[in-house]
Amino acid sequence: MTVRQERKDAAEHRRKILQTAEKLFDEHGVNAVSMHQIAKTAGVGQGTLYRRYAHKGDLCLDLIQDFSREFMEQIERYLKKNENLSPQERLGAILDLWIDMIEKKAELIMTVQAHQMMEAEESRAATFFQSPLYSYVRQRMSELLAEIAASESGAQADPTLTAHALICALAPHGYFHMKQEKNYSTDQMKQNFRRLCRIPPQL
Repeated sequence: MTVRQERKDAAEHRRKILQTAEKLFDEHGVNAVSMHQIAKTAGVGQGTLYRRYAHKGDLCLDLIQDFSREFMEQIERYLKKNENLSPQERLGAILDLWIDMIEKKAELIMTVQAHQMMEAEESRAATFFQSPLYSYVRQRMSELLAEIAASESGAQADPTLTAHALICALAPHGYFHMKQEKNYSTDQMKQNFRRLCRIPPQL
């Protein structure tokens, strides 16, 4: 077998594994799915699976990295398409997209965060706050908050700090705690975060 064929096979195995894992996670939840179940359903040997992913946390991290790239591209497309809208409207849309993402991928995100926290304690591995997703979303939110501040009079909060605070408040654990405690719907959560940023409610 040539090196090129080996790389092609490895890429195909990765695609099969990730597609299978995502489908099983969506159907049964991340915690309920085993590595053995993923390998069997994907039609790959357990040795093949474990050579690529030492444990489920590594697999989830790979899934999140793919999803993060798609999510950042989605935001970028939205901003380019709607650059004539007010910064308030664009910030509101990013908040809505983020909440939709949290609702869809919360368990996967929390699994990865728990894995990263354990690794960070052992080897100072990168945490969420060092991830490309955090850096990108914070930068885009900061830019829009700076635009809003420039159009208003009086003292304004630091845009970067405000963006960081918003992302922290919208982390899965905190988001779902408040949603369940107040018995809010997803739309109510979106409207409350819009009010927090003094963004007109979505009609």
